[in-house]
Amino acid sequence: MDALRRGWIGLALFFAALILMPILVFGYAKNQPASHPVATATLTATDRLLAPSPPRPTGTPLAFAGIQPGERISGFRVIRVESASYDGPLEYVLNGPIVPFRLNLDRPPYVFNPHAGGWQTTEVPNGDYTLTAIPTEVATEQISITFTVSNSIAATG
Repeated sequence: MDALRRGWIGLALFFAALILMPILVFGYAKNQPASHPVATATLTATDRLLAPSPPRPTGTPLAFAGIQPGERISGFRVIRVESASYDGPLEYVLNGPIVPFRLNLDRPPYVFNPHAGGWQTTEVPNGDYTLTAIPTEVATEQISITFTVSNSIAATG
């Protein structure tokens, strides 16, 4: 008799979980920020084959200004990204002989400005760097440029 009762309790808990799970999932989805939409529909394999793919945003050509690929730079530099059609958030990532540095900008102008108005290269060690600009609304359209920081070292007397 005790085993039968435990079986019914287990079965009742299972059905309660089946009923409560969708409520919890959809309640959680409602509390998420709008920047992370939650899909609520499920497509079958047939639907995926027949449904047209969503249009991919195009026409967001980005270009670096204030620096050329392979250039040796020093001192204060104003590096920016220009685009005739993109005006959403942009993330810069600087990689090189430093810990990767990230800079997020909400809207144009997209000036790489770790310092007021630009970048003081004397704040980083000399070496090869890669600066990547990622338009966060169209992350597949990112661009990168490689250059060398070569600041002179003052001789000590």
